[in-house]
Amino acid sequence: MTVPAKPAESPKRKLRVHVLKCRNESCGGLLAFEETDRGYLLGQVLELAEVDGAKRYFPCPKCGGRQLVEEFDCDGKRRVRVVGFEPA
Repeated sequence: MTVPAKPAESPKRKLRVHVLKCRNESCGGLLAFEETDRGYLLGQVLELAEVDGAKRYFPCPKCGGRQLVEEFDCDGKRRVRVVGFEPA
């Protein structure tokens, strides 16, 4: 009896996740969000961002600077990424 061959599985890229760090190079504070190596944040975090006019941001708990975030399309899904930094 022969065993049917398994279909070749496509290699899945492992997603690396790390804690979001403040974009202020002299600060390095950690924020309570996870960022992937592809540059987007995990979870539905846009609703947690603070709003100042048209800007959405996460304040750094260490230096008070703003991690500016925006929504974008990634592989057909809505994601959130950090797009800039504003000092306090």
